[in-house]
Order: sequence, then structure tokens, then C-alpha cells
Amino acid sequence: MEQLVKKTRVLVVEDELVVSEDLQQRLVELGFEIAGAADTAADAIRLAISAQPDVALMDIMLHGRPEGIDAAEHLRAKLDIPVIYLTAHSDSATLQRARLTDPSGYIVKPFDDEQLRVAIELAPHRHSMELKARRVAQWLTAALTSIGDAVIATNPRTEILFLNAAAEKLTGWTQDDAAGKLCAEVVHLVNGTTGQALEDPAARALRHGLVIRLDPHTVLITRTGEERRVDDSAAPITDQMGTILGAVLVVVDATDRLAGRNRVQALTREVVQLLAEEEGQEMPDAELEAFTAAVNRDVRSPLDAISDRSGVLAESHREQIGASGRLLLDRVRANTQQLSRMVEDYLSFLRSTRDQPLRREAVNLARVAQAVFADMPPMPGQKPARFVCETLPQTWGDEALLRRVLVNLLNNALKYSAQSEEPLVEVGVMPGEVLHTFFVRDNGKGLDLQNAAKLFEPIQGVRSTADVSGSGVGLRIVKRIVERHGGVIWAESQPGAGATFFFKLPSKLSSLPQPA
Repeated sequence: MEQLVKKTRVLVVEDELVVSEDLQQRLVELGFEIAGAADTAADAIRLAISAQPDVALMDIMLHGRPEGIDAAEHLRAKLDIPVIYLTAHSDSATLQRARLTDPSGYIVKPFDDEQLRVAIELAPHRHSMELKARRVAQWLTAALTSIGDAVIATNPRTEILFLNAAAEKLTGWTQDDAAGKLCAEVVHLVNGTTGQALEDPAARALRHGLVIRLDPHTVLITRTGEERRVDDSAAPITDQMGTILGAVLVVVDATDRLAGRNRVQALTREVVQLLAEEEGQEMPDAELEAFTAAVNRDVRSPLDAISDRSGVLAESHREQIGASGRLLLDRVRANTQQLSRMVEDYLSFLRSTRDQPLRREAVNLARVAQAVFADMPPMPGQKPARFVCETLPQTWGDEALLRRVLVNLLNNALKYSAQSEEPLVEVGVMPGEVLHTFFVRDNGKGLDLQNAAKLFEPIQGVRSTADVSGSGVGLRIVKRIVERHGGVIWAESQPGAGATFFFKLPSKLSSLPQPA
């Protein structure tokens, strides 16, 4: 049996009887069904309620007045019926008012059969798509409004389109006041240590097409001048074709995180004090082993468990927790992993103070450097760094310890070069007769060399930007290893020109210190 095709039912609203009858006849000939005909707005609304047409053809002017606009607005807003306007010549103010009712089309008198057919066939489909889009927009607005983190959306020019309630509370701006303003004006960010203004993260995300995360010491200046420590990320919004539609920022009040970090730093200072005491009075091997086991049991194990379980939660409940929840879990994992690395740094330093016999072997430092860099993951949300390694001469020493030197120096270089437009990390050498002078260079924002004497002590802020966290123990370990090989290490830098760490290592076996 041939399947019946449902005809599109059309409501005709036209105040000229002859035009109305002619229009209805044409519609029947084109295969449409007439759901009813009216010549006033009131009759049109009554018929629409009872007949429930698929589409309405609505004359804008009914009996000399633009009553068709009032009827069309009711049909679309209250009954979800798409409206196609019939028009001859109307003044610009009337046409502007008609456009505000979001019609599904216009047909200019006198009518053309093909124009009628195409407009009517497309109107229900277009209306259905617009209805779905409105519902999705309403759902997204409701979801974003209920999120506890501040969410801010911009257009491709970084002009504000949307602030949720949390964003209004955090920034001090209302949606109405912020709409159309540049994101940098509403989300006014500065470096909490230097007070230097930071580039708008939305602009950076749009320029690079990447997820951008804020520096860890970022401060938001609210509309009233209040300062608030914040974390955030910005990401470009793209369509299916990859066209950038704007950017979205998620901003989180970091007060609680900073309180936790302050507690960690207080504990860190205690550990540093213990380290200083330990250097003056060496800890017995058995006591060191017991201390290491206790730290692994009481600190490392819980941190690893938190990191692993938050990762499982983020993956197994992705849809339920949403983007904001995943962002928070990412931060939990990042913070626990950072603290775990700090603990490992301290333990490594304690172990490095035990002068185990130094292996005396030829070391291909270029091969070690390339392997170390290849194993390093790229910085999240940043461009991959370009790595340049010169041809390096052979050096002598303990390859495992020298690998640790390069792990620390290259990791620092990678972190700080990630702040550049085109991240670059270089390894090079100035050959010498007794000692070669190797170097690791980045093109980040440079070092704060005013405290150069303390550069290789734990818990020192060595970067002028103070934007990458770490324990500070890594450089102290590097210094000790280099000195055990009979060398020295130092740093050079200029603001905005990156930093270079130089370290001397033996050029021949006889240059290695003799074992005691």
C-alpha cells in the first residue's frame, strides 16, 4: 500500500476577499491543505487555536492597521506556529516591528506560485530548527546560571555576550552592564606578585586556538576595586567547520586553594629547616631509611590515591559532573601531583647528600638531553616547544646523576618557555680543555637575579613572573651533583630575554674528582 503523505495545513489571514480566495485556490493546486481563512487578528488567533495549522500566511496590514503583526506574535510565542508574512508596501517602522516577531519568511504581493511553495515547505522545518535552538539555548543558560564557577562567554572580538550569576558576583558586573564590553575590561587580571597587567585570556585563546590557563598568582580586580585571587581557563568556541565563534572563560575563586598552599609552604619551611640541620649533622642511614618509608606511607600514598581516584571519577562520570566538575577534578589532580613531586624532591635531596660512589664513565650528554626532552609531556594549553640541541662533546661522570641534572634544567626551561609566543629550549656547549661549559637556555620571561645568591636554595622564587610553582629543591640537587663532578653552576638572564643555566663538567676522565 502506498504510504500517505501528510499535507501541510495552511491558515490564510488576508483582509481582501478576492486575494484570499485566489491564494487559497493556488495553495490547493500546489498540494497544500487549507486549515482556515480569516480577515482579522482575533479570527486568526481563534482559528489557529482550534485548527492548529502547520503554517500561517499572514497579511501584515489588516483593514488598514498592522494587526497581522500582533496576531503573528501570538501565534509564534503562544502556539509555536510559524508565520510567513504577506506584504505589499509598508513603511520602514512597520517592517522593523514585523522583523522583531521572528517570522519564517516574507512573500511580496503579487504572489508567485513557486515562491509560495518554497516558502511554505521550508517554514515548518525552519521553525522546528529555531525552536530546538531556542530550547538548547534556554537549557544552556539555565545550566550555566546554576554552575557555581564564574562562566563568561565572548564573541570573536572578545566582547562580552554572557555572564552567569557566579560571574556577576565574582566580577561585580551585571550581565546588562557587561554586555558588549571588552572581556579585558570586565575580567581585569593582574599578576598578584608584580602587579603587572595580564593579557586577556580570551584574546589569547582566540589568537592561538588553544585552551589557556591562568598563571597561578593571578589576581582579579573587581568592578569595585577589590582584589581576588583566581584560577581560570579560557577556550575558543568553534563550530563543526572549525570556525571560531567566540571564547568561554571559567573563573574560580582561589581563596581556599591559596589557604591550602600556604599551609603546604609552612610545612615546607619546616622541612627546609630540617634539611639545613641535617647538613650540619648527618642523619644515620637507618634513620634516613625509616624517615623515607614514613613519608612514602603517610604522604605519598594518600596523594597518589587522591590523584588516581579523581582521575577515575573524571573519566567514569564525565557527563554527570559536567565541564566545571571536570575542571575542578583536573585542579585536584594537578595540585596533588605537584605536592607529590615536592615530596619526591625533598627525598631526592636527602638521598643526594649521601655521597654514594660516583660512577666514572664517558657520557654522551646530547643523547641524554634528547631522550629526556622527548619524555617530557607538553605544557597543557600551550604550544609545543621547539627543542634545539647542538653537537655536544663527550663528558665524564655518572650518567644517572647527570640525567637528573638535565631533567631539572630542561623541565624548568620547558615550563618557562611555555609563556612565550614561540616556545624554544636550547642545549649547547662552550668546549674547554679541562671542563666543558654546557648550557640550557629558554626564551621565557627571565629570572629575578636580585636574589641570585639564593637561586639554588629550596623555596626561592627565581622567576620574575612568579607564575610557575615548584619546590625549589630541584636546583639545589643540580648544584650538588655538578659540584660532585668537580664543576660549578650559575645562571644568567635579562628581563624578557629568557634565562640560561651554565654548568661545567669534566672534558676528560682525569678532570673528575678522585674518590675519597
